[in-house]
Amino acid sequence: MEPNNNYEQEIDLKDLMFAVLRRWRPIIIIAVIFAVLLGGLKTVKGINQLSDEEYVKKNQDTYNMNMEQYTSTKDRLEKEIKNLQDNIESQKEYKEQSILMNINPYDEYVETATFYISTDYSIMPGMVYQNPNTATSILKAYMSIAQNGEMYNYVLGKMNSKMGIRYLKELVKIEPDYDNNMLDITVIGDTRKTASDVMGYIKDSIASSQKNITEAIGEHENNLVDESQFVTVDLELDKTQTEFAANTDQLDISLKEKTKELSELEEPKNSLLSKTSVLKSAIKYAVLGGVLGAFMVVFFLCVAFLMSDKLVSEKELKRRYGIMVLGVFSKNDKKRAFAFIDRWLDKLEGTSAREMEDGRTFEVVAANAINYIEQDSIRDVILVGTVDNEKLEQVHTGLVSMLGNVELTVGGNLGKDASAIKKAASCDAVVIVEQRGNSMFSGIEQELDVVRSLGKKVIGCIVL
Repeated sequence: MEPNNNYEQEIDLKDLMFAVLRRWRPIIIIAVIFAVLLGGLKTVKGINQLSDEEYVKKNQDTYNMNMEQYTSTKDRLEKEIKNLQDNIESQKEYKEQSILMNINPYDEYVETATFYISTDYSIMPGMVYQNPNTATSILKAYMSIAQNGEMYNYVLGKMNSKMGIRYLKELVKIEPDYDNNMLDITVIGDTRKTASDVMGYIKDSIASSQKNITEAIGEHENNLVDESQFVTVDLELDKTQTEFAANTDQLDISLKEKTKELSELEEPKNSLLSKTSVLKSAIKYAVLGGVLGAFMVVFFLCVAFLMSDKLVSEKELKRRYGIMVLGVFSKNDKKRAFAFIDRWLDKLEGTSAREMEDGRTFEVVAANAINYIEQDSIRDVILVGTVDNEKLEQVHTGLVSMLGNVELTVGGNLGKDASAIKKAASCDAVVIVEQRGNSMFSGIEQELDVVRSLGKKVIGCIVL
C-alpha cells in the first residue's frame, strides 16, 4: 500500500474529547488545587477584614446611609404610584359617568333661553329720593340659586336621575347681564331629549323660585324673551376631550414608569462580612477556582493533542497513509486508582470491544496477512517499525508459527538502522509495527519513504 501524500490532517472531535477525558486525573487534581487556593485566599482575606474595626464601622455606616436612601425612595415611589392609581381610577369613573365627555362634539345638541327680569321701578322726575331698582339684586338672587346648587338639585329631583350634580353643571351655562337685567341660559346634551329635559326643568326651577325672591326682595316678572334649539359642532369640547384622553394616557405612562422604577429598585446589601458570608464567599471562589483550573488543563490538553505528532489511534494510519491495520493489541495499562472510570471510558469510546487477548490478536493478524501474501505470492516478510527491537521480537515470536511457509524476520527501524534497510532491500514485503502513544508520525513517514524508495510492498500495520 502506498502512502497517501495528499492527506490533509482532520480533527476528529471524538478522539479529541476522549483524549481529554482520559486525562481526568490531572484535570481533577489541578481543579482541586485552584479551588483550595482561591477559596483559601478569600477566607484569609475575609477573616482579616472581620478583625479590622475601622473597616467594620465604615461598611456599617455606608450600609445605614444606603438603607435610608433606599427606604426614602421606596416610600416616595409607593406614594406616587398610589396617587397615580387613584387619579386613573377617578378619571375612569369620570369618563364613564360624565355626559360631557361622551358627547359627540361634531353632533352636539344645544338649547338656549334668555330671561328678562322686569320690575315696577320707574324714575320720578323732580324727586330727590328715588325708589331703589331691585332688578340687579333679583338677578343676583337667581344666580345664587344656581351657584349654590339649589337649581340643579331641583332638576335632578325632577329627572329622577342618579347623575351627580357635577356632571349636570357641565351641561349648563348661566350668564347674567346686569346692565340689561337679562339671564342667558345654555344647555348642551348628547341627545335632543337630554338637552330639552334639562332646559325645561331649569325653567320650572326659575318659575318656582320667583315667589321666594319676590317676598325677599320685591315684585318682578320672569319674561322669556328668546329660546332656540339646534345641533352644532363644538371644537372647544373636542379639544377638551382630546386633552382629557391625553392626560389619561400620560397617567398610564407615568404609572408604568414608576412601577418599573420601583421593581428595579434594589435593596442595598450589607457588605459587612460575617462568618457565614465569609464561608459562602469562600465556597463561591472555590467553585470558581475549580472551574478555572479545570478549564486551563482542558485547554492545554487540547492544544497538546492538536500539536502532538504521536500516534493516538490506529484509525489515523488508515486515514493518513492508507495502510491496512492487520490487528490491534490491547493496551497493558498500569493498575491505577479508580480504574473503573478508565474502563467506563473505554466502553464509551468503543475501544474495549476491539481489544482481545494476545493469542487471538495474533491469529487475526496472521489471517489478514496470509490473505494479502497469497494474492501476491510473497515468501519473505520482515517486521519494521519505530518501536524497540524487543517488541518486534515479541511480535515475531507470536506470529512466525502462524504464517506457514512464509519466512518472517525482524528488521528494525528503517529510519535509524542501516541493517534494517539492507534486510528490507532483499525482502518481498514489510509489516510495520507501531505503538499507540509512543510512535511518531514523522518516524512512520520516514520508514514509508524508505519502503517506497525500495519498491517494496507494505502488507499492513500491527498496532501495539
